[in-house]
Amino acid sequence: GSPEQPAGEPAATPVVTEQAKSIAVLPFVNMSSDAEQEYFSDGISEEILNSLARVKELKVAGRTSSFAFKGQNQDLRQIGETLGVEHILEGSVRKSGTKVRITAQLIQVDDGFHLWSDTYDREMDDVFAIQDEIATAILTQLKAHLLDGEQVTVTTARADSEAYDLYLLARQRMYERTGPTIQSAAELLDQAIAIDGAYAPAYAQRGIATLLLSEGSGTYGEIPLEQAQSQGKLYLDKALELDPELAEAWAGLGLYHLGGLTADSWQQATGPLQKALALNPGLINASNWLNNAYQALGKPAEARKVVMDMIERDPLYRPGVRNAINSFNIFGQPELAMAHLDRIRPMIPNESAIYSSEAAVLRFQGRFSEALTLADSAVELQSSNSVARLT
Repeated sequence: GSPEQPAGEPAATPVVTEQAKSIAVLPFVNMSSDAEQEYFSDGISEEILNSLARVKELKVAGRTSSFAFKGQNQDLRQIGETLGVEHILEGSVRKSGTKVRITAQLIQVDDGFHLWSDTYDREMDDVFAIQDEIATAILTQLKAHLLDGEQVTVTTARADSEAYDLYLLARQRMYERTGPTIQSAAELLDQAIAIDGAYAPAYAQRGIATLLLSEGSGTYGEIPLEQAQSQGKLYLDKALELDPELAEAWAGLGLYHLGGLTADSWQQATGPLQKALALNPGLINASNWLNNAYQALGKPAEARKVVMDMIERDPLYRPGVRNAINSFNIFGQPELAMAHLDRIRPMIPNESAIYSSEAAVLRFQGRFSEALTLADSAVELQSSNSVARLT
């Protein structure tokens, strides 16, 4: 369980700082005649977000938070304020047969000024070139306005276009984090691997899917733990053999060690997870798993650093919400916990994560009957949520 006593000094009060060198990539709008193609426009947005997240001096808002504004037509200033960013990239994707048209514009939040916009018409097998071009163009624009240092060129791992399509669909399903959607993602990834056996990201996601489909708490399936561990590891090893610098694969390796359930294996999880975050600081699952490893090792101060970075990057990422609240409580700072909830509540008002987190703060303050009412509401909203039930 969580230690009740703080270890070491509590970290300084976290503040959301707006940085000039900061950007949120909103999900590009699917303009294709087929609504089913939305996974593709989401996937493209996310690939660009990931390319940008690898640039050390740029703060990039996390996927969960950027995607929270999907289809909402929110005021850009409100989005910039909630995410603590100065720039927003938005765009659209129209896919028709083998052709794809992508438009993108880079906007300054404070005055709505368009710094740059462009349209790309390409063949589908060229979709990687477009992503790289867009990400490189944005960096060039940001560099002209903000960034110092060398010219950055972005290159995404290439794949067969059909395999890539399956991979994007699988990855969007993985985010839903239910047994059936992860199972479906695993099947799509098998198809992708069958078409293109050299595409490392597909193996990395397949390994993570296998680990998440094991039986136990915090996982989503029925595969016996030992079997899931050994199978998952094979996929992750293959991904790293194909691409030793693949952040997703290192993150998966961390998850693998986390599933070992011994202090030794938890300790072993920290190295790969730190490597994943060094390669891609925006990989929010890796941050969450690193937090879990530190908590399991009884290191609340280290866990806290990770969690504070998580809520700075991706304030609406659900596991991060609750982990941050627990951390504030452990360090005896319920007022900071409430301030964080107040900041994100307008974006996700009717959420199990918000109710159960608020219940945890009230419980910490000894306000048990109020806490119980909120905890009941959390379970009512999402009965499968184990954290809500535990609260």
